[in-house]
Amino acid sequence: MSALSIVAEGPGKYIHWGVIQISVANAIIIAVMVLLFILALVVPFPTHDDQADEGHSR
Repeated sequence: MSALSIVAEGPGKYIHWGVIQISVANAIIIAVMVLLFILALVVPFPTHDDQADEGHSR
C-alpha cells in the first residue's frame, strides 16, 4: 500500500467555524497558495541591470 492510500482510507478531518466548514487538506492547500502569492508580491524579479547599462552608454 502506498502512503496516499493509507491517508485516504481514514475519515477526513474538518475545521468548523460558524457556518464555514472546510477540510484540513483544503485549508492547507489554500494556505500554501496564499503564501506563494504573498511571496510573489514580495520577492523582487531578477534584473539585468549590468547588461542594460552596457547597451545604453551614450
